[in-house]
Amino acid sequence: MVNPTKGFLSIASIAVLGLMAACGTSSTGTKTTGCTGSVTVATELPTSGGDASDGLPTQYGAQLAVDQANANHLLGGSCTVNLITKDDASVALGKHDPNLGAANMSALAANDAVVGVVGAFNSVVCEAEAPIANQAGLVMISPSCTNPGITQVGADPTVNTLSLRPTGTITFFRVCTTDTEQGAGLAQEAKALGAMKAYVFDDQESYGVGLATEFIKDFTAGGGTILKHQSLPGTTTSFISYLQQAKSLGADLIFFGGTSSNGGGIIRQQMFDPTVGMGSVNFIGGDGISDNLFLTQAGKDADGVYYTVAAPFLSQISSAATFLTQYKASKYATASNGLVGGQVFAYTANAYDAMNIILTAIKEAISANGGTIPANPTTFRASVRANVASIQYAGVIGNTSFNSVGDTTNIALTLYQIQNGAAVAVKALSVTAG
Repeated sequence: MVNPTKGFLSIASIAVLGLMAACGTSSTGTKTTGCTGSVTVATELPTSGGDASDGLPTQYGAQLAVDQANANHLLGGSCTVNLITKDDASVALGKHDPNLGAANMSALAANDAVVGVVGAFNSVVCEAEAPIANQAGLVMISPSCTNPGITQVGADPTVNTLSLRPTGTITFFRVCTTDTEQGAGLAQEAKALGAMKAYVFDDQESYGVGLATEFIKDFTAGGGTILKHQSLPGTTTSFISYLQQAKSLGADLIFFGGTSSNGGGIIRQQMFDPTVGMGSVNFIGGDGISDNLFLTQAGKDADGVYYTVAAPFLSQISSAATFLTQYKASKYATASNGLVGGQVFAYTANAYDAMNIILTAIKEAISANGGTIPANPTTFRASVRANVASIQYAGVIGNTSFNSVGDTTNIALTLYQIQNGAAVAVKALSVTAG
C-alpha cells in the first residue's frame, strides 16, 4: 500500500485490459449487438475509516472491470454499465459496520436497476447483507468474506447458515477460499516456524472467531498445544496482561484471528512492551491484518509478522501477468493504497474477477433475451443469478466456478511476511480443501 499519487489509465491500456474481461467462457451466445440502455451494478465495501486500505483497493479492482466493459462495449450496441459504490464503514465505529452494510444492501435491493453486487469485504457484514440480497433475488459475490458458515451448514456453530438464504435459492457467492482452508494453512505455517505452544486471540467477530477455531483445530491435530484462547471485543486497547500470561506459559507463537481495526497491530506492538518481552516470539494471523492500519499500529515492530490471504500468489500465475502490468500503471494503483510492497493488493484481483463474472452473467442474460435488457427486474436478476451459479470463468485469479452452496472451486492461499515495513508475498500455500 503506497501513499496517494496521481496517475491515469490510458485508452490503450483500457483496450488491452478489456480483452481480459472477455476471457470468461459461456455456453450461451452473444447476441447483444442491438442492445440499448444501461444496467447497474454495485460494490459494497469498507472504503473509509480504519478499513479503507482494505476496501478502497478492492473497490478499484471492480471499478476497473466496469471501466473496461464500457470502453469495449462489452454488452454490445449502445448498452452501458452504471456503477454504484457503497461504503459500509460507519463514522460511529470508524470501521466496517454490519448495520450500515445492511442498510446499504437494503437500498441496493430496493433499486430495481441493480442486478449484481461485489461485496461485502468482512464476514460479519456479509452475514448482515446476505439475507437481504437473497430475499430480493440479488446476486452478491464477495471477494474476501471467508467464514465458512456463511455458505456451509454446520461449518460454524455461531452462524445460522440457512437464515442467510431465506428463499432457499443461492444468491451469495465468493471467489475467495474459506477459513477452513485458511486455518489449515496458518497451522501448517506455524508448525513450519517451529511453533508448538500457541496463545490465541480473536476479536469476537464471526471472521475472527471462525478463523481462530479452524486454526486451533488444525494446530492441535498436528501436535501443537493451545495454551489459552482469549476472545476479546474489538474495542480492546490493552492486551498486556494477556501477553504477560502468554509469556509465563511459555508461548512460542501468538495467533490473532481478527482485523487490524479490532486490535491486531496493537497486540503486535505490545508484544515488545518491556513488561511483556515477547518481541522475539512469532506472530501470525489471517487476511484481516493485510492492511496499512496494521503497519501503522505496530510500526517498526510489524516486521517479521506472517499472515495468509485467501487469494492466489498473482506473480506466480500466468493468467495474472497482463493484469499486474496494466493495473500497476493505472490510476487505481496510484490513486490511494492500491499497492502493497510493489504488488497489487491482496483482494484487488478477486474483486476484478468477481465484477467480470457478474458482467459476463449480465451479457448472457441480455443475449438470452434476444439482445435486449429484460424489462422485468425480477426476471433479469434471476437470469443473472442463474448464469453466475453455472459459470466457468477463466480470469485473472484462475478458473472460477461455484459449487452448490456458492463457494469457489478455485482454492488459493498466499503467505505474506512483513519485511522492512512492507508486505511481501512469500509463497503460495497448498492445503486440502475442507
